Amino acid sequence: MPTKYVDVDGYAVNYFHAGQTTLPPVVPDVSQGTLFLYVHGAGSNGHFANKMVSILSANHSPLSFDFPGHGRSSGTESLKSVAAYSDFTYAVWKALDVRPAVIIGHSMGGAIAIDLALRHADMIEGLVLTCTAAKFNIPDELVKTWESVMKGRQGQPFTKVSCSPKTPQEIIQEGWMEQIKTDPRVRCFDLMACQQVDLTAQLGAITVPTLVLAGEDDATTPVAQAEELRDNISGAQLAVIPEAGHWLPLEKPREACDAIDVFFN
Repeated sequence: MPTKYVDVDGYAVNYFHAGQTTLPPVVPDVSQGTLFLYVHGAGSNGHFANKMVSILSANHSPLSFDFPGHGRSSGTESLKSVAAYSDFTYAVWKALDVRPAVIIGHSMGGAIAIDLALRHADMIEGLVLTCTAAKFNIPDELVKTWESVMKGRQGQPFTKVSCSPKTPQEIIQEGWMEQIKTDPRVRCFDLMACQQVDLTAQLGAITVPTLVLAGEDDATTPVAQAEELRDNISGAQLAVIPEAGHWLPLEKPREACDAIDVFFN
């Protein structure tokens, strides 16, 4: 998947695109179909959506990027709040100087997408809220685990909890490989940011077309939370993908993209 950099607020931001590459300062052509902008989850990176970017590129113009301190973007710190990540996403969009986009927000990225629709509506054509919630139920024990990891008191936990029991081991390993691209300290503070956000009361103010995607076996943001998004956002539709967990973009990218194509066509 081709990659480029753009300077945003003093950070060198790594972003992914489809199609032909361009000279360093030139943004790739994003005129085909719908412009989709993938916003990644806590401690993750833009490459996590590489399969979806590849599939969507057949008819559309998908982009994905790494937040500061994540993946291959510069920086060593998280941005500490969903609102700060939302403002940074808006700054990325302004720096690229592209048309309004459908935001595919995964996990923490879904909360960022909701916040963008509420505070930066000029960049939003629609939302795909993927394995996410307006208010996350993140146990303190999980945050304490990552606190221990960032302090060097234990190794990173490589578990299968983010996937469906039916997900092949090679896909799970792909997810683990993405996990290690971001410093545990950044992941820990991302989780704290997710604990603090609650956009439930504001869902009714969202007016853009919204598709909610859920993994049938998602234990992190269960289908019930996806149903809350559908029920509280006017006109929203829900697609539940079988045999998928919280890592839906890796587990079932084709099924996710098919649902997106149906909704936005």
